[in-house]
Amino acid sequence: MAGLLVCMGCQRTRVILVPDGDPVMLAYPVKAKVYAFDAQGNMTGYPSKIEIPAGWYALPKRK
Repeated sequence: MAGLLVCMGCQRTRVILVPDGDPVMLAYPVKAKVYAFDAQGNMTGYPSKIEIPAGWYALPKRK
């Protein structure tokens, strides 16, 4: 019985590999520096980190 109680606290961790180029959804909020496109289509950067909320998608750079 005591052995069952000890094992109940153990959790198995599963790793899923995502192929390169596939979008992923954020599970937790992330602070990161990001780039965006301005009205003329030029890529611009932000000087500080922003928080990206959980549930947002991260997509690979277009080729």
